[in-house]
Amino acid sequence: MAKIGYGNWNELPWRPLPTKFVDGECKTYQLVFGMECENMFATIGKCYNGMPIGNHTHPHEQVAIVLQGEMDFYVDGIPYRMTAGSWINIPPHYEHYTHVYRSKVPMIEIEVFTPRRESTIEAYKEFLKTMGVNWDKHVRIVPDLTAPKDPNQEVRA
Repeated sequence: MAKIGYGNWNELPWRPLPTKFVDGECKTYQLVFGMECENMFATIGKCYNGMPIGNHTHPHEQVAIVLQGEMDFYVDGIPYRMTAGSWINIPPHYEHYTHVYRSKVPMIEIEVFTPRRESTIEAYKEFLKTMGVNWDKHVRIVPDLTAPKDPNQEVRA
């Protein structure tokens, strides 16, 4: 069975990231959605100037798209200046991190990961439970399809 998820990210609670506190103040928050997808999912990050830099790698391919604000996104030691509308892809296993230090507004970005990153999904689902949010109301179970329902119907991507 497949799953269809639906919602509005403006209605989701921001999860403070535990490793992104400075002097007791959280500098980075996260939303997670698309958790029903079989091979991918997405996050929205909200980062404030002075957030701790957390260089890391992972086996997931990633695309980051800046919606608001500005930052330097480092991949393999090279900085890429990003402003609203900028995007970057990060290949699996490449060291990367973001540096938000002179943004006039909180930097907000969408990140899409493939394959699914179960630890991120589970952490956000647990956070939703503590906030009293029933995620299951956003999910519809549907049969798997391997071809169009109508073989004469045009298939569009």
